[in-house]
Amino acid sequence: MGSGKGSPEYWVAVIKSGRILYEMGGVAENIAKRVISIAT
Repeated sequence: MGSGKGSPEYWVAVIKSGRILYEMGGVAENIAKRVISIAT
C-alpha cells in the first residue's frame, strides 16, 4: 500500500481455520463492543 499502485478496490483479511468472524452494521461502537464481550 502506498507504492503508487492506486487505491485498493477491496480489502482482504486472512482468517485461520477455527476462527469465528463477526460483522456488524448499523450499531453504535460501544454497543457492539458490549455485545461481543457478552458473546465471548
